[in-house]
Amino acid sequence: MTGYNTTQNRMIAGRAIISALALWLAFSGMAAGEQLYVNESGWWWEGGAFNVSSAPIQAAVDAAGEGDSIYVEGGNYYENVDVNKPRLTLEGEGADVVTVTAADTGDPVFEVADVNYVNISGFAVRGVTDDDMTGVYLDNANYCNISGNNIYGNHRGIQLSFSSNNALTNNNVNSNTEHGIHMGWSSNNALTENTASNNEYGIYLWHSSNNNNLTNNNASNNWNGIHLTFSCNNNHLTNNIASNNWYSIDLYSSSNNTLTNNTASNNEQGIYLWHSSNNNNLTSNTANSNDDHGIYLHNADNNNLTSNTANSNGYYGIYLSNADSNDITCNWVQKNTQHGFYISGGSTSNTIEHNNIIENGNYNTTSGGWEWQFYMGQYQPVEAKHNYWGAGMNNSTIDASIYDDDEGWGEVEFYPFETDPVPCTPTPDESSTFTTADAVIALQIAVGSRPFDSRYDVSGDGKVTSLDALMILQAAAWRVEIG
Repeated sequence: MTGYNTTQNRMIAGRAIISALALWLAFSGMAAGEQLYVNESGWWWEGGAFNVSSAPIQAAVDAAGEGDSIYVEGGNYYENVDVNKPRLTLEGEGADVVTVTAADTGDPVFEVADVNYVNISGFAVRGVTDDDMTGVYLDNANYCNISGNNIYGNHRGIQLSFSSNNALTNNNVNSNTEHGIHMGWSSNNALTENTASNNEYGIYLWHSSNNNNLTNNNASNNWNGIHLTFSCNNNHLTNNIASNNWYSIDLYSSSNNTLTNNTASNNEQGIYLWHSSNNNNLTSNTANSNDDHGIYLHNADNNNLTSNTANSNGYYGIYLSNADSNDITCNWVQKNTQHGFYISGGSTSNTIEHNNIIENGNYNTTSGGWEWQFYMGQYQPVEAKHNYWGAGMNNSTIDASIYDDDEGWGEVEFYPFETDPVPCTPTPDESSTFTTADAVIALQIAVGSRPFDSRYDVSGDGKVTSLDALMILQAAAWRVEIG
């Protein structure tokens, strides 16, 4: 019996210790799940007394403990909030009804520094206008969730510095002076379904790796849509839209990234890899209807371009300059205004095969070739075998479509070639929105330097004239659909 009593006493003592610890945690403010509320005049604990404050969100943060939640009712708040406690949730009633404007334009509206597991959602955040200052700032903060916010009118919208494993979801980051979303020295973050528009840079990564960016994000109407610079490696960009920017998606000195199913259309320039951006994989992306190029590799080596479309761009479909040992296969390159492929700068050892290269440049009624499907701007030879060059094309017409040694440059070896469209390429959808490149094509058809295409008969009279070209140009200026 003695042994039984000893065991029983230990169990009772253990329960007493657990109960005492629970009480201590509760009274010290460390118990999880306490709820606080905020309105424009002050804050209160659930079921507690009201506390008047001129900075009620900050006062509630100061009063809260680890694991607590703060609900902010609709209204206009003028303060800068320092979140210095872990596992804190700040939930606004909604970004359409809760606006937090910086009281100090040189300090973030929400700053989360040196703490983890903080959630911020449901706010409109504005008014941080000093240089390099940010609406929502995570500094050495991990496992945080920033979601459902409208962040505008700041120098930068959201910034992560030395912060990892965070989730940025469904935020509207618009009309900020510099960057919409800025990440520096930050890794393993997930950016999903955010809209970054009317900023200088929509999404900007600097020395940040292993992030999932931009899954289903929209970075449009910025000077630069999505920009990865200086050792941004091993990032994944999937299902993003970058349109109506000057630069769409560009990688500078960034390697081993994966770009899949992104749309880079109606920009000045499409997808751009440069300055030692090597070993990247570009798969099933759409780079159509940009004013300059679809995909441009400059001083970028050992990249894989597979199953992309680069159609109806103002100048070039795919442009290689001083770019070596790239694998360019199974891409659809069609109806680019000047050239399908442009090779220059001593680009060597590239694999360019099993692509559909169709109707790029101007049609030459005498030679039956397209000037120029493939343009050589270098003396080093290039192999471009096993490609499909369009219906009915033969040795003579393909050769007439290539600007190479016959014109005084290096030779393009194109034989053997495919006589049917290459099945491994994507099948592009014909866009119903016209661009300036389409206006040029319509004018070429009108003057007889390009075969008739019913798509450009927007007047519906069975022919393409200068009137159709003018109508298309007007539609392109407004980015509207015809028909």
